[in-house]
Amino acid sequence: MAYVLGEFSDTAIIQEFTDGGAGVTKGDVVTITGAAASTVAKCDASGNAPYAVAIETAAAGAKVRCVVRGEVGVTADGNCYTGQIVGGKSGKVIVVANPFQTLAPSAGPCPLGRVTEGGVSGTIVTVFVGQVV
Repeated sequence: MAYVLGEFSDTAIIQEFTDGGAGVTKGDVVTITGAAASTVAKCDASGNAPYAVAIETAAAGAKVRCVVRGEVGVTADGNCYTGQIVGGKSGKVIVVANPFQTLAPSAGPCPLGRVTEGGVSGTIVTVFVGQVV
């Protein structure tokens, strides 16, 4: 099923975080910090993980709900077709060329999930966050 930006399935797992960056927009791929009080920030071009997808817009320091597992609509940065494994880059998703060899951000983005409804660059694609096989 195709989703609009930030729309998610009714079986998705949602978690609330505090925005630790400059704010996020609904549908942004975000990076979760590993601190005791986890925060999120729009993911940058380095491809650091773990990831989630914001399902609402939030200002810096505000609470924001994010999909941590399940289907959600995100924007493609490059062509992302059904079945491909994607990671985060600058708040969008991008294909991970070698998802099982990507152990460090220098090798490319870490895997976010699998595309379940693909599309061309700049369109909304559906990604199952947390499913990479």
